[in-house]
Amino acid sequence: MAIKQPENPYILDSKPQEVGFLVGKNWEDPELYAAVPLMGSTTQLVIIYKGQQIKTCRNRQSAKNFIENHRKGKSVAKLPL
Repeated sequence: MAIKQPENPYILDSKPQEVGFLVGKNWEDPELYAAVPLMGSTTQLVIIYKGQQIKTCRNRQSAKNFIENHRKGKSVAKLPL
């Protein structure tokens, strides 16, 4: 059974809310990222990776940039030991 992406229910609203998105190969991909709209905000998105909330982004572009950098492994600071 294939799971489909939700359609945009806010298409006719004058101030549409942000709709989330997924980054990954498919729903079963363990490296799947989900950008989910934050309740009470029209622009903020919460990034979820491996079942953990890892960041709250201000807008869609910020979320895309964070996911791109996190996939490359550059967004997590590492201290030299």
